[in-house]
Amino acid sequence: MRYINQLEKTSIEILEAISFNRRDRVDNMNLENIACLFIDDEFIESMDDLSKGVEPAQKTSLTPLIQMDQPWDKDWKMGYTNIIYDEEEGKFKAWYNVGKNQYPPFDQEEDGLAYAISEDGINWEKPILNLVEEEGSKRNNLVFPFYRWGTGHGIIKDPIESDPAKKYKMLFMFQCNHMAHAGITQPISIAYSADGVNWEAPKSWVNPVIPQGSDTQLCAYWDTDICRYVVYLRGRPNVRIICMAESHDFLEWTPRKTIIEPDETDPPKDREFYGMTSLKYRDYRIGFLSMFHTLNEKWVAENGIEDWMPEWTNQMDVQLTYSKDGRIWHRAGNREPVLECGQPGTFDSGTVYPSNSPVTVNDEIWLYYGGKTDLHGQNRYGENIPGGLNLAKIKKDRLVCIKTDKSGILTTTPIRISSKVSGRPFSVDPTTISINADATKGMIRAEIIDPFDRIIPGFSADDCIPFTGNQTEHKLQWKKTSKVTGNTDSQSNDLDNKMTSQSSGNFKIRFYLENASLFALYFKDPS
Repeated sequence: MRYINQLEKTSIEILEAISFNRRDRVDNMNLENIACLFIDDEFIESMDDLSKGVEPAQKTSLTPLIQMDQPWDKDWKMGYTNIIYDEEEGKFKAWYNVGKNQYPPFDQEEDGLAYAISEDGINWEKPILNLVEEEGSKRNNLVFPFYRWGTGHGIIKDPIESDPAKKYKMLFMFQCNHMAHAGITQPISIAYSADGVNWEAPKSWVNPVIPQGSDTQLCAYWDTDICRYVVYLRGRPNVRIICMAESHDFLEWTPRKTIIEPDETDPPKDREFYGMTSLKYRDYRIGFLSMFHTLNEKWVAENGIEDWMPEWTNQMDVQLTYSKDGRIWHRAGNREPVLECGQPGTFDSGTVYPSNSPVTVNDEIWLYYGGKTDLHGQNRYGENIPGGLNLAKIKKDRLVCIKTDKSGILTTTPIRISSKVSGRPFSVDPTTISINADATKGMIRAEIIDPFDRIIPGFSADDCIPFTGNQTEHKLQWKKTSKVTGNTDSQSNDLDNKMTSQSSGNFKIRFYLENASLFALYFKDPS
């Protein structure tokens, strides 16, 4: 509670820091610095006795920020949610699926959509909207009626839409009455809204826009890099892999294309990819992949989960993926969870499901998620703890790290800086280099080398003052602080000088890690 209270005190500063568009909130983090992240291998030449790892997001509370405590949301199902920060209104907005059992003879489920708002992203309100009648009353926060399997709502506030009535867009699934015997076939339809609250769907359901349908949450967004709308959905027929479709108008969609599927590196229990959401972050698109851990799912569904089964049986947690272009995707780290299930006795011990989509606030990624004690359709321990919507945070750039619990060496690739200064072998002042690292149980030292692996005098590992702290931006300290202005090796001949001058703007850094984790390095652009 102490941590939450501190967040409440700083809510004004947070809102001031995010009063610009989502992409700017990410790209403007430390504008004076260039960042090298280790999500992929772009900046890694070699690693000795080191490994990559994903840093788990830190949950801000042991209880949900939005609790399912009303008659119409107490039967909350998987935990599908959409979260945005609305810059125009200065508010966080949340839409979350609610469900209830359908009457016989089919005994299926019906799903609706509820709405919540917040000034700081921590304290949430469920406004009484008087829009949708449920059990004889409209005094609720429902914004969309209950429909048979009317689930998976994917909502965006469109940054390019010129028609005010279509500013908010929704993709959702449902089955009309004549599809009662269709099984798991849920065509994808569309709805529009001017405010995110009052929704208009085409009359008589002159839809769907994707007849082949899907299952699970539909995660949509406008991709500024490819100038297309994108939606993540499953393979057909309802195969648990991650596909994407693209559209220029949110109506006509390309055939789905597989972007993430299990491979030989995944253990047998990790072959079910339930869904994925993503956000633009620096030069990457970062994905949050829902992993359904299961073996013999049909047998478990028919016979139940027994005490002897592994703890992970039918749990769902989240792994990290990434892409440089939004179309070709890769798995991150060693495929560890970036968002973990809680311990037995907590509200999220069975399922954690990421919101569409994460929000960047100041230097952090705020990863909202739905949590439940239920496993996939079952409850292992008979716990009756209400689920809800919670928040986990990822510190600035702390997505993938280079780490060791012993000793290891990392050498970066030659880092090219477009120098406007001639006559220098290096265009970056080594005294401006910073690192994002955790070395509280060990230390990190660095040395600067030229493209030919020659140590720059004054910037060897012995000249580096070891870093032993935990900071998202620590400037490397050197015993000598003179800048590099030329070739200081008096023994160098003319050929050495020529080779060095032709490599102007290139340098490498060699890091020596001892029981430490390195997430990123930063340096100032001299141009």
